[in-house]
Amino acid sequence: MNINDLLSVTFNSLRSNSLRSLLSSLGVFMGVFAVNGTLQVSDIGRIYLKTQLQKMESPQIYIHSPNNLVTYQQRKYQNQDLEWLKNRLSGWKYIAPVENAGNDAIFLGSQKINVESQAVTPEYLSISGRKLIAGRFFTNNDLRQNRSVVVIDQLLSQKVFKGKNPLGKMIYFQNKSYYIQGVIQTKKTFSWGEEQGLILIPLSVYQSLKSSPFFERITITPKDSENIEQLQNTAVSLLNKRFPGTEIYAFSNIEEVKSMEKMLNSVTIILLLIGIISLFVGGVGITNITLASVVERTSEIGLRRAIGATQKDILIQFLLEASFISMTGGIIAIATVQGITIVTVTLLNLPYQFMYQTPLVSLGSAIIVGMISSFLPALRASKLDPVDALRSQ
Repeated sequence: MNINDLLSVTFNSLRSNSLRSLLSSLGVFMGVFAVNGTLQVSDIGRIYLKTQLQKMESPQIYIHSPNNLVTYQQRKYQNQDLEWLKNRLSGWKYIAPVENAGNDAIFLGSQKINVESQAVTPEYLSISGRKLIAGRFFTNNDLRQNRSVVVIDQLLSQKVFKGKNPLGKMIYFQNKSYYIQGVIQTKKTFSWGEEQGLILIPLSVYQSLKSSPFFERITITPKDSENIEQLQNTAVSLLNKRFPGTEIYAFSNIEEVKSMEKMLNSVTIILLLIGIISLFVGGVGITNITLASVVERTSEIGLRRAIGATQKDILIQFLLEASFISMTGGIIAIATVQGITIVTVTLLNLPYQFMYQTPLVSLGSAIIVGMISSFLPALRASKLDPVDALRSQ
């Protein structure tokens, strides 16, 4: 028999047993629905995490000042501590001091806007991964001369100047006047907090105002972000040797993203197991249906063999029937999941990108399960003796 004849016989058989075929498809539907839904949730979760990472600064390690274990007093860093760490730590790309200048308000005329402020060095731009939008960033000369200049981010620029050029404008912050010499890209300093605007001050200027040579945090950018945890542990271990009897707290700005990624992977595995079990149950249903079909159609098989159908033709016909049942249930399940996904991401305003691999994997798994489940019953049908099959009528 040629392929057209086999397809015609297959469709006629499925149509004549439409209820049985529908029930078999329903089992496959549930399994593919679970698998495809899990993969869609995983895709959306990964895209969401990717967008969060894009909004954040480059991967960094923040090492806070040591706390004395007896007095609980903080001992801030000095430049010699930073140089000591640079000479002993490997695997870093940038290391720089940072002093938190606090959350305060800037004044421009009658405007008063709360901002986040940091006192930094010229390395900050490279460490943070932010782009310079306008003007220029701090130079070593700015720090040596203690120039009263600041750099603000786009968010603060928009809040204060409403799209006008902020360069050269003077603002009042923490009882001192500064000139704006640059605008940088807005990114999240830490994982999920809403940004309110950022103002950067040269570290030397801030230290002069406070009459203090100290700074409270060391920021490190790793050469390889995959090794960020190892680099963090090594840096803390080294600093513990320099500051015995203290506790040093360190964290990275991607810790929360990584923990969410681990949780997403765990949930995905659990849901996939549920989906695989559902597919297995659907496969068992196909096996039972195929076995019943072989018993019911024994005489038909004998008649077809008597008029020239080969064992291969019988085997292929039953495999095709199982494949079409699986494909039908799979396609309906994928279409249902896709519709639910589009509605959900629209209502919740979630990032989404259609990935053709997801439905292909789901549909492919359904077809494979259907063919494997029906293979033994189909093989049994193909090996029926034509004479014995006809006698069973």
